[in-house]
Amino acid sequence: AAEQGHADAAFEVSLIMMQAPQPDYPGILSWLDIAAEQKHPYATYNLLRIRESMGASFDRHIQQYAWLAESGLLAAQLSLLEYYADRHETQAVYWAQQVAEQGHPFGQYFLALHHHFSAEPDLAQARQLYHQAAEQGLHVAHWQLGKIYRYGLGTNIDNALAVHHLRFAADNGFIAAQTLLADVLAEQNHADALKWYQTTADNGDQQARTALARHYLTGQLTERDPLQAAKHAKIAAAHHHPEALQLMGDIYRYGLGIKADVQTAEHYYREAAEHGSLSAYQKLLSDAALHHPEQYGRIKTAALQHQEAEQAHQTALAHHQGRRNQAVNYVEARKLYVQAASQGHAAAAFGLGLIYYHGQGVKADNRQAAYWFEQAAEQGHAEAQYHLARLYYYGQGVVANLPIACTWLQAAIENGYENPQAFQYLLDKWQREAGLTSSK
Repeated sequence: AAEQGHADAAFEVSLIMMQAPQPDYPGILSWLDIAAEQKHPYATYNLLRIRESMGASFDRHIQQYAWLAESGLLAAQLSLLEYYADRHETQAVYWAQQVAEQGHPFGQYFLALHHHFSAEPDLAQARQLYHQAAEQGLHVAHWQLGKIYRYGLGTNIDNALAVHHLRFAADNGFIAAQTLLADVLAEQNHADALKWYQTTADNGDQQARTALARHYLTGQLTERDPLQAAKHAKIAAAHHHPEALQLMGDIYRYGLGIKADVQTAEHYYREAAEHGSLSAYQKLLSDAALHHPEQYGRIKTAALQHQEAEQAHQTALAHHQGRRNQAVNYVEARKLYVQAASQGHAAAAFGLGLIYYHGQGVKADNRQAAYWFEQAAEQGHAEAQYHLARLYYYGQGVVANLPIACTWLQAAIENGYENPQAFQYLLDKWQREAGLTSSK
């Protein structure tokens, strides 16, 4: 039947041939061509995918994908959704709507992202769509819901619901979810918190490792063990984590499990302060008042600047994200982010990057987004490193540079951005394109 030009038969022959241990792709393509010439949608889709696997560019086939997608082919709609979402282009919203209407969780999730981060956010609609996607097992939707209920983004804080959703994401490799889950459980003095901190620390998350050090030092979740505290704090301090540096200062100042060393303690406090630890500033101020009064004024001025920057950042977050069910106010958020970022606050610089990237209260501007993402990325902010990597990959706001994109993506993975195992696949792909060797 296929030899006589029957489209369905030609398509079926191609499927049978694909099941061979060593498929004859030239033969398969010939049968798919016969069916595709007669507008057979599934044959056309398979033909495009095989050609792309052999090196053809997706861009060459945009019109054919659009025809298939408008015809209702879900696989083509998903391909276009992924293509435009990766490039942060407005067409992604249209295809997300088409895919969501077919009940697919990826469409629901990307449409939720649109409502969540658009210039005119609808947090209630976003939350509803996240729930729909999560109910179908999409782990990243559980991660978003965990943050929503933990921080009260457009709704009331609900730690029970936060734990429920964070567990799904944590069980499926989301390092950030594991750390946040541990934080919530620790507040409840739940023994599982220590397990999650350890799991996340083993995966390179310095925030979790610092929390382990703190709990071994205070004995809140486990028996006090200053040696274990010092071990974990030292590792995180080597990555310039401000609280870990401050803990190392305490360990040396008070001789917790090791011999006291005032000079080493002061060294750690100074480095912790430089990286934004307000408690380290308090220790330095106390020491200066007793032993170095000539330094007191300078240290106090710096401490107040850091305190103001942190307060500005926290208030900006509330306005930007709608924390504690507060109304979103992008204009006020941007003003406060600028105030904090001008004093070197990495998270505030990242917040500005997001505002310009999504066009929240301002015209979308990838050049400004790239600038602020880079300010935060250079200070080790993992999410900023990820966003900056994508801008370099697609040449948005910066000149496209695949090796630099790989460098920033690898940094984000090493710093535990969301789900490093999933992003390792993307890094491997980019490195192959750049002719680089993957580093796992």
